[in-house]
Parts: sequence; structure tokens; C-alpha cells
Amino acid sequence: MLSAKVEIIAIGSELCYGRVYDTNSFWIADQLTQLGATVQRITCVPDKMEDICVVLKEALDRQPEFIISTGGLGPTFDDLTIESLSKVTGREIVIDKKILKLMAERRKTTVEELSPNLIRMARTIKGATCLANPLGWAPITIINDRKTMIIALPGPPHEMKACFREHIAPIISRRTRYRSLARRVIVKMFESKVSVLTNQIMQEISAVYMKPLVGEFDREKGLPIEIIVFAISGEECKIKMKKAIENLRRLVNEKGGLLKVL
Repeated sequence: MLSAKVEIIAIGSELCYGRVYDTNSFWIADQLTQLGATVQRITCVPDKMEDICVVLKEALDRQPEFIISTGGLGPTFDDLTIESLSKVTGREIVIDKKILKLMAERRKTTVEELSPNLIRMARTIKGATCLANPLGWAPITIINDRKTMIIALPGPPHEMKACFREHIAPIISRRTRYRSLARRVIVKMFESKVSVLTNQIMQEISAVYMKPLVGEFDREKGLPIEIIVFAISGEECKIKMKKAIENLRRLVNEKGGLLKVL
């Protein structure tokens, strides 16, 4: 049913060293799911061009509808996303004059007086679409390569979110044609028993995902279950969610358990 498969690539050595949480991928995956897309992979890669290129090539070979990367668009020596995209796609790096002009306007100066760092952040790939960053300097680069749209977003979370909301969400929404809705319930049952019931419902109702969260099990409160449904509209999602919860409640009650909607 889902029409858009997506891979997320988080670029940054600080992420791989475990010094910074990869909150970008978590947030993007949630947004994509709400828009009806399905995330196939989330990959974290250090600031090494060889490693970034390998990950990009492998993702392109799987031909998802979208590859979304975050990070590596800044002005420093270890910001290598544009170089990696150039190498993988075989396209040269260019300076986007429109972005330079916008930078100069925001700085209240001329293009000629922009710093080398800002000029470096105006780089993109020849033939790509370059979109202005509403909160920061590094713009978005969008490349169509075979069946895949590659979207390079800045790494700072507040910039990434603004870029995604303003420019990327509408693109994803037009491609997926679906929406999703998530709910969480708690059941007074052990995972070994309730997983049989959730599997049954996922087989009976299309485009429904149920996952018992064993790591959050509490003997007093019960076992949380995450439920996500996909449909062509928000209203259809509500109808499908109601049916999924009612079916789960009935099956849980039949087994002597209890279900509570959070």
C-alpha cells in the first residue's frame, strides 16, 4: 500500500562516536511515517568521504524513492556531503548564484563581500535543485538520480526541521498519497501471548503495524503496544485505528487480559 520508500543517512563522526544523539533521524522517521512513507533503513556514517560514498551508492542501488541525508553541509574541512554527492553522481560541484544573492541580502552586503565560509556553503551539484535554508546558511540540495530523489539537509536540528517542514514535507506528501496515525495501548499480558494476537490483527487488517514494547514492560502497569495505521486520509486512519484497537481489545479480553488506551 505504501508508495514511497525512504532511506535516511545521518552524517557526522560525532554521531558514530556516541558523543551526540542522532535526534535528526528519529524526528525525520516520525515525520515520514505520519506522511505515509515507509523508512527502509537509517544509517549513521562518519565524516569520511569514502564511507559516505559507499553508503550513498548502496542506497542508490536499492532504488528507494527518497534518500534523505543530514549533516556535512557546513564550511569546515570535514563537511563532505557535497563532495560525496558529486563523486557518486558523477556531477560537478557548482556555486548557486541565487543562494549567494540571498545570503548577501540577509547579510545586508554584496555577493563580493561574502566570506569564504558562506561561499563554500552555497555549493551544490550541477543540475540539482538548491533551496534556501529558512533558519541557517547551508541550503538544501535535491538531486534526481535514476528513480531516486536524493535530499541533502543541514545537520543542526532546528535548521533541519525548518527545511523539512517548509520544503520536503510537501514533496513527500505528493508522492505517498497516504497518511498515518499512531496510538499506544497497554495490555495486562506477557509479550509471548500478546504477540500472537497482534500478528493476527496485522494479517487481518492491511497496513496496520503493532509492536509490543518489551523494554517498557511494567508488571504493575502492563505491556505497552505501539499501533500505527496507514490509509488514504486522516479520517480513514481514524476508522482503521478504531477497528484495530477494538479487535485487539476483543482478543485480549478473550484471553483474560485487559487493554487500556493511552
